[in-house]
Amino acid sequence: MKSFTSHDVLSTLLNTTFGRASSPSGTVSVTASFAGNTLTLKYKTVLHFAEERSLQMQVDRAKQESMDRLQAGMTQLKKDFKELTGETLKLKELKSSDSMELVSGLSHRKVAYYRRTHVLEVG
Repeated sequence: MKSFTSHDVLSTLLNTTFGRASSPSGTVSVTASFAGNTLTLKYKTVLHFAEERSLQMQVDRAKQESMDRLQAGMTQLKKDFKELTGETLKLKELKSSDSMELVSGLSHRKVAYYRRTHVLEVG
């Protein structure tokens, strides 16, 4: 685990890398929480679709976008951490999972949430 100062730097970087500024469009939410030596990244977006076929295409697209955004955020986080502390930030993936939740399916335009949770160990 990093020193107290490194912990503070990491916490501050998480606020700017994965905080409100990371999702300016408002259609995607990317958040991070840090407890002990565990970093949890969460991605959420809203999908609108008319039929099951279009839902699957959107889920596939959201899955790829979630992985791309989280990877880009982790890359930026490591770069910024190295710049500020001179230390290398090591992240080890513990688990990654995704889900889709149908929110409204009664009208012609259906709505669903796509979520991804990515859990990492900070070393």
